[in-house]
Amino acid sequence: MTGVGSRRRRVVAALDDRPLLMLSIGVVLFSSGPVLVAASSVSGAVLSFWRMWIGAALLGLLTLWRLRVGGVGTSKHGLWWTVAAGVAFGIHQVFFMTAIKATSVVDVTLMQVLQPILVGVLAVMMFGEQPGLAFRAWSLVAVAGAVLVIMAGTSGPQGDPVGMAMAVANVVFFAFYFVSSKQAMSHMAAVPFLCGVAVVAGLAVSAYVALAGEPVRSISMRDLAVAGLIAALPGTLGHFMFTHPLERVPANIPPVMQLAMPLIAGGLAWLFLGQGISWLHVAGGLVTITGVLGALTSRAGRQLGVPRVEETADSGPCAVGATSRSARRAARRPAPGEPR
Repeated sequence: MTGVGSRRRRVVAALDDRPLLMLSIGVVLFSSGPVLVAASSVSGAVLSFWRMWIGAALLGLLTLWRLRVGGVGTSKHGLWWTVAAGVAFGIHQVFFMTAIKATSVVDVTLMQVLQPILVGVLAVMMFGEQPGLAFRAWSLVAVAGAVLVIMAGTSGPQGDPVGMAMAVANVVFFAFYFVSSKQAMSHMAAVPFLCGVAVVAGLAVSAYVALAGEPVRSISMRDLAVAGLIAALPGTLGHFMFTHPLERVPANIPPVMQLAMPLIAGGLAWLFLGQGISWLHVAGGLVTITGVLGALTSRAGRQLGVPRVEETADSGPCAVGATSRSARRAARRPAPGEPR
C-alpha cells in the first residue's frame, strides 16, 4: 500500500508541475462532451439538469474526501467568484446542449474558437488591459470567420438560426465562467470551487427547467448514463484538469489551447455519429483561427500573457506563474484556529 501511495503522489506531483499538460488533458476530455450530448435523445435542458446534479454529487464526495485528508482553503472573495462562475456556467450549459441538439457538434465547437477574443475583451474590463490596434484588427478577422461558420450553420435544409444564436451565447457565458474561475483560483482550491460551481449551476438550471416545464423525470436509463459520463469525464475530471492550473498560466493561454476542440470533437462526431462538415465550416474555422492567432501574437496580445503579481487581502501574495505552488498553498492555508 505504501508503494502504491508513493507512486500516486509522484504522478500527482508530476502533473502539478506541468500545468500545460493538465490543460491539454482537459481539452481532450472537453472534446468528448459535445459528442456525448449529441448521442443523447433528451432535450438539452433535461440533459443539463441531470449532468449538473450528478456532477455536484461527484464533486461533493471529492470535497468531503479533501476535507478528511487535508482540508480545503476558502475565502469570502472565493465564494463570491464561485457564485458568479456557477450562474454563468449553468446558463452556458443550457445554451451549449440545446445548441448541439439544434445544429451539430462541428457548428458549436467551431464557435469556441472565439473564446480567446472574448477573454481578451473581458480582460480589458476586469483587469484594465488595453489591447492595441493590431489586436483589434485581428479580432475583426476572427469575427469574420465566425460569421462564415454561422452562415454554414444557418443555411441549407438543416440550418437553424436560433441554434447558432444559442451557440454564440454559449461561448459568451463560458468566457464569463472562465474569467471568474481564474479569479477564484487566487482565493480557493479547485475541488471546492468546482463543487460550489456545480451546485450553483444546478440550481440555475433547475430554475430554468421548472419555468419551462421540461420533463426531467422522463429520462431513460441510457440518457441518464450519458449524463453520468458527461458529469464524470468532461464535467469533473476535465474541469479539474483545466481549472487547477489556471492560477499558474496567463489568462489567454487556455482559450488558445481550446482551438484544438473543433478538430478533436468534429473527428469524434464524424467517427461515431456520422456527422459531416462543409467547406464553409472549414473556411470559417481557418479564418477564425487565423484571426485569433494573429491577435494573440500581436504586440498587445503578447502583453496580455505577461503574468502579474497581485496582493489580495485574504490570500496574501499571488504571483500568477511566478511563485511556487507550495508558496501559494501556504498563502491560502488558514491560520490555526481559523475556520476552513
